[in-house]
Amino acid sequence: LGIFLMAYVEYPGFPLTNLPVPIRECLQTGLFFVYAINIALAVFSVFKAAERGQNPLLWSIKTLTVGGLALDQLTQLPKTNEQE
Repeated sequence: LGIFLMAYVEYPGFPLTNLPVPIRECLQTGLFFVYAINIALAVFSVFKAAERGQNPLLWSIKTLTVGGLALDQLTQLPKTNEQE
């Protein structure tokens, strides 16, 4: 939340949001790349969740927000054909 505030909110006099434009642009670019990767991982997690009999919507949302940590947690679950 703090990075979003620093990147997109400009409130004069508040040190957290009163940043120079180059730093603000750098933060916005970084957030773009992080969420672009998370979107790709979220799409990938839909297929992995289906293999494991899990809710694909839940895992895609979790992977979109948390990223690779959630995908790693999902891939450590056993597949449905391995559970038998």
